[in-house]
Formats: sequence, C-alpha cells, structure tokens
Amino acid sequence: MRFNRPGLLLQLLVLSIIWSSCASTIYIAPKQADCTGASDQKCYLIRRNAGENWILHNEEIKGFDYEPGFSYKIKTKKESIKNPLAGTSSFRFILVEVLEKNDVTDDMDIEDLANKEWKLELLKQDRVEVGIETQVPTLKFEADGKVAGFGGCNSFFGSFTLDGRTIKIGDVGTTRKLCEEGMELENAYLKVLGIEVRALFSDSKLILTGDGGNQMIFGYK
Repeated sequence: MRFNRPGLLLQLLVLSIIWSSCASTIYIAPKQADCTGASDQKCYLIRRNAGENWILHNEEIKGFDYEPGFSYKIKTKKESIKNPLAGTSSFRFILVEVLEKNDVTDDMDIEDLANKEWKLELLKQDRVEVGIETQVPTLKFEADGKVAGFGGCNSFFGSFTLDGRTIKIGDVGTTRKLCEEGMELENAYLKVLGIEVRALFSDSKLILTGDGGNQMIFGYK
C-alpha cells in the first residue's frame, strides 16, 4: 500500500488542529502548590478524573479566575501559539466553561482575624497587580467589629461583618493627607477593601479574594 505523503501530512495537521481545539474536563484543587518555572511560583494541582492523584500544572489557564479555598471542575481547550518565544510553551490553555465551583473551606471565626496587624504583600485590582511601595498598607480587625489600618498615605477606620468567611467592610473614613507617593496604591487598596471578599488562611497568610480578579494577600506583622 502506498501513501500520498503530502496528503498524509495535511491530514495529520488537520487532526492536530482538531485535537488541540477539543475541550477537555479537569478538576482543580482548592490549594496551589510550590513549583519552579522562570522563578519560584505557585501552580495549580489538577487531575483528569475524581479518583486520580493530583499533579502539578504550571501553565496559565486564560480566562480562569482561580480562588483558593474552592474546588473546581472546568472545561478547557488547548490552543497552539504561532512563533512562541524561545524556552516557552508552544500552546496555551483557555477556559471554556466552569462546570462546578465548590467552597470547601471551613467558616472563619472572628478571633482568627482580630487583634493582629496584617501587612499587605500582594494586591490585585481587576486581575492587575498593583505595585506596593515603601509605605506598606496594613489592616487590623477588632473583636467588636471595628477595622482600621494604613492605606499607603492615610490611616483609615470603619466597621466590618463576618458571615462564614465572607467579610464586608463599610463606613470607611480616612485622614486627609496628600502624599507624593502612595496615593495610587491607597486608592486601589481601599477600593478592593470596599467590595465583598472571602477570607482564607494559607501558609500563615491571610488571603482576601473578591469577584472579578480582586485579591489581597497579607502576612502577620
């Protein structure tokens, strides 16, 4: 039997495109794991079937807003990248659909939050990381429902409620200093603090996450 080689190569190319665009279902664990890429980072833990062991997945999933503390079942597809940069992957993962999102984290007690001064280590507003300057924002919860802290230029104060692990901060007031540095950071910080967030402890960090790619990570000061 003789094969038409150009025709065979074309068929294989078509099949490769079809396979790369086919959607597949994966499960994602509620906690990420340390891994190494271009630098030390956190990677997803995934599995194809519910009974399998978790494995590291160090590729970004475009369009997927991961929130620690939730387990996921999602549908993704692989897309080829034309002319990838040297040393980078030749394909990317793209979210097709979130099939399940389940909160698997225990409720938080107010005593877990209170009487500690939390120091901001990472801030994302609408999925974009905001740089933290020399004046690092802080946050302090009180057992009586009061909250206070430093925004990067001004001190602030207000109240909060805790329901399960959902935190709502309201009635926020600030001092009224104008600073050459820290104002942009403070505006972003207070805006994210003003939305409803979900709290989680992970590796001695306090993680506050809101919808739309808003997130704050604090260490204990």
